[in-house]
Amino acid sequence: MKKSLAPFVFFLFATVVLFSQRADYQGLNELIVQFEPGMDVEGFVRKTAEPMPGIAGLTVKKQLSKRQNIYLLSFQNGDDVASFPTWIRNQPGVVSASWNAPVQFRDSIPNDTLFPGQWDMERIGLPKVWDVSTGGQTINGHEIVVAVLDKGFDLSHAEFVANLWDNPGEIPNDGEDNDGNGFPDDLHGWNFRLNSPFFTVEQHGTWVTGIIGAKGDNTLGLAGVNWNVKLMFLAVEYADEVVSAFDYVLEMRELYNQTNGAEGAFIVVTNGSFGIDGVKCSEQPAWGALYDPLGESGVLSVAATANEDWDVDEVGDIPTSCPSEYLIAVTSTDEDDHRVSNAAYGLTTIDLGAPGQGTTTTSPANKFRLDFGGTSSACPHVAGSVALLYSLPCTVIDSLALTDPAACARLMRDAVLKNTDPASDLAGKSVTGGRLNVYEAMKYLHSYCIGRTEERASGNFKEIYLGEKNFVRISPNPVRDLLTIEYSNEDFRAVKVRVYNMLGQEMQFPQTATPQPFEFQTLSIDVSDWANGTYFVNLFDLSRKISEKF
Repeated sequence: MKKSLAPFVFFLFATVVLFSQRADYQGLNELIVQFEPGMDVEGFVRKTAEPMPGIAGLTVKKQLSKRQNIYLLSFQNGDDVASFPTWIRNQPGVVSASWNAPVQFRDSIPNDTLFPGQWDMERIGLPKVWDVSTGGQTINGHEIVVAVLDKGFDLSHAEFVANLWDNPGEIPNDGEDNDGNGFPDDLHGWNFRLNSPFFTVEQHGTWVTGIIGAKGDNTLGLAGVNWNVKLMFLAVEYADEVVSAFDYVLEMRELYNQTNGAEGAFIVVTNGSFGIDGVKCSEQPAWGALYDPLGESGVLSVAATANEDWDVDEVGDIPTSCPSEYLIAVTSTDEDDHRVSNAAYGLTTIDLGAPGQGTTTTSPANKFRLDFGGTSSACPHVAGSVALLYSLPCTVIDSLALTDPAACARLMRDAVLKNTDPASDLAGKSVTGGRLNVYEAMKYLHSYCIGRTEERASGNFKEIYLGEKNFVRISPNPVRDLLTIEYSNEDFRAVKVRVYNMLGQEMQFPQTATPQPFEFQTLSIDVSDWANGTYFVNLFDLSRKISEKF
């Protein structure tokens, strides 16, 4: 769902009426009509009881808003109802008229045929995140890229062919290294196994890719974590190829940073659903040493741990035993949020769990797999989620990603790791003791973004900050006519609003306000008929109260 950049939520003194028109007017026999102030509505209806040919029986059904003079009118459906709203709008004293049509509830549940079986996406809270963003770009248009390292891929799969990353510096298939990075024709990435821009079709890489970036809401198959994201493919099989692939990612992201997006790629995360069992990070120092510079350039790395029932803290694993703060190590959970019995764990090495057993994904030749499992499935849920979080409508994230990419990477890591759902099987066996929850991560970033948005002109604003996440601004102060209250809280929970005079008497007006993700919330109160004096505004949510006087 697209969001405007600077919307406001207005709270009226009576029922809020959503006006809706639709081309399919058949069967509708009610109009929402707003009249000019002072209009005799009953008189208007009596006068127009036979309003136009084919329409009869116009009556007032109910008043919707006394303050706004809005009424619901009904009539007997006739032969030519299409032009009736226009006819009503053209009558003296009428401000507007529109059909009383049913609303569409816009939960972002994709229409993909296999989505009902994708329990994993529901479990980690993605539908509520998709209401805000389905991925693709930052708020200022930076194209988000996920680098997928695996053995091979079916790049022609219909579910992600539209999401392939295209190297802007390359002319396709001319045999030349147009961007001078040492990889001729690396249009969608590079095959380090064969030293080629072309890829062999492999099942595992295709399975992993579908979870990260299968096109959602296209009536086909399934929905990936990101419906819109760019996928960079890097084929690897041996440790040296992993090192080369990471170096490729590092060069492309550093180039993007240095040229302010003119060259390179805005890679924010890598997915590595592979490793070497029982090998400590110190035994692969060149591999392990790349995670820090990748992170410093703005790239988080997500890695699957071993598909073995052992403690990585003791046994070791490459790469999930590596200590980098920019590496997220993932184990696998099932539909009941239990750690899968053959998935490794580690109190200091394995960060969190994610759905892995029995997930749905893409398979070569435009096919699908309904039982993908193991930590290889868990890992792309996390990597895809990191990419999705970068697409949230927050200018602070967008700016930080270029001005301090390492700090932005750590912010995204914290959003993921500090907001897991507790899972009993992971307590004492992972750093967080929990399973991925993308919706909670989004709420965390909402708090961060609203608390740090650019300084606004102060004017007569009186500000209160509780930490950096909660505040109230009141303007103007003192006020004569319309009081504006700007507020934020750290969640999307409804906020109760109360206003009291100096005698402790509560003033009457709407008493709840619902925050919208990544938007400053505004409500207005008409105080023109209130007595002179001092008043107090109290805002409550579940965790605290904020007060201010005017």
